[in-house]
Amino acid sequence: MGKEFITRIIESSGRTSKQFAIDIGVNPSTIQKWLSGEHKPSPNNQIAIRSKFKKEIAKLYK
Repeated sequence: MGKEFITRIIESSGRTSKQFAIDIGVNPSTIQKWLSGEHKPSPNNQIAIRSKFKKEIAKLYK
């Protein structure tokens, strides 16, 4: 799950990166690190993203 994918999920959801962070239970600075490519989401964070943003992810694959 790369930075482009996360960017697209955030944009598709209409949330800010801060709102996105709150939704999945991470610090907003963590999202900034993902978006910069400095870090990637852990497996647990990937599960949280997929769980909370199923609809947005589905839109990306249509």
